[in-house]
Amino acid sequence: MTLDRPAVMLDQYCGNMFKTKQNRDEVTNTNTGVAWVFNDEPGDNETFLYKLERESEVQKLIAHLKRSRKNYVRRRAATMLGNIAEISNPNERRQAVKALVSAIKTDEDDSVRAAAIDALYQRGEDAFDYLVAELAEMGGSEATERTATTLLTEWLSADHLEFRMVAATALGERGATAAVPDLVRALTDPAPRVRTRAAQACGRLSDPRVVPPLSERLSDDRQQVREAAANALGAIGTDRALAELVPVTQADEEGLRLIAVDELGQFGSVKPIVVLVDALDDDSTTVQRAAMLSLLELLTTASTEELELIRGTVVDELARADVQATVPALLDIAADGTRRRYRQTAIWLLSRITGDRYRSEVIDCLLSALDKPDEETAQLAEAVLPELRSPELEKRLRVYLSRERGSEEARGRAQAVLDEICDGSSGELVTTGVDYTYVDSPADYTNQHSSRD
Repeated sequence: MTLDRPAVMLDQYCGNMFKTKQNRDEVTNTNTGVAWVFNDEPGDNETFLYKLERESEVQKLIAHLKRSRKNYVRRRAATMLGNIAEISNPNERRQAVKALVSAIKTDEDDSVRAAAIDALYQRGEDAFDYLVAELAEMGGSEATERTATTLLTEWLSADHLEFRMVAATALGERGATAAVPDLVRALTDPAPRVRTRAAQACGRLSDPRVVPPLSERLSDDRQQVREAAANALGAIGTDRALAELVPVTQADEEGLRLIAVDELGQFGSVKPIVVLVDALDDDSTTVQRAAMLSLLELLTTASTEELELIRGTVVDELARADVQATVPALLDIAADGTRRRYRQTAIWLLSRITGDRYRSEVIDCLLSALDKPDEETAQLAEAVLPELRSPELEKRLRVYLSRERGSEEARGRAQAVLDEICDGSSGELVTTGVDYTYVDSPADYTNQHSSRD
């Protein structure tokens, strides 16, 4: 397929955006300030470009890309601008990217333009995204918007995969829902890079028509496509899209399982709770933590109508799970000062599911939370500590108060908890002991008894 017509159309959009006044005979090296006379007829056509690439002569490669009359020279110059591992001069980096974008928009040869697209891809996501942003901004009026979408849709059928790749990305950035059928077809493109970009575009468009074909890509033979499809379904976020991710929590690849459990936190109902609790026993600690964070996300974002049901279901399911897979993860999150909503939800859950095995650690965590600068978290710790009513809790509270731990406000909260758990007969939980001593450790106990002797 030839892209001469799209090339002309795109050139009309671009106008003179990238055209600057140039001396066609002389190029100045921005690093050295030395002028170099452009020659499109070098003595050794087979090796001169390789020398320019090896010596990172960015300005000379740009000059050949812009000015050479030979298609193969412009194509090789574009490729080499992508191959140079690092361009240290920031001005040269910008000039290289602009020259490549200009070639994509204006060069008369499709192979040169394809090479320029691939070079931008090689230069990194920022450079490639710059091109996509330029293409996504084409148009203005309703008529030109339609024409621009038509142009990019034609690129999806181009012979060069680079055109197909950039077209899929740009259509997603433009929110071109009219191109959904074409993007769905691109999900089965022979090139994995095109399928990946098409899946990402479908995720941005969030059109319900893309959910079934995206779910089919979850079994693609390339991992990058599978992960792009999973991320896209998560980005769409409807119940139907998220339901397709439930089986993915059992995938062989850790990356896929991680995406699935991470996205299921936005479900907003009890449906994914069982699979998320099961994922707490995943072989990967990263997946385990993501599953716990998703459960916390369900609890913190649930609607008023769903909240009680979700709370009850989460507590019931966590209660049946191995505490070794739940309580340590919740303790880590409760101690993390960067996510306040998750920390508070973790504190609430710890007060509901903690058994004897981790009781001491949970009491430590909640006592520490009494003195959090975040008033809301400190008040929550005060409110839930009575759920751990036990002789150990009373003992720890008395130690906390006798040693004057924490701020005055924290000690006031500790006293309030102690008063609550020691009303009536519970006041004799530990104080009736014959030889009760306030200790934090065996060493404290030994020291106190030695002083008596």
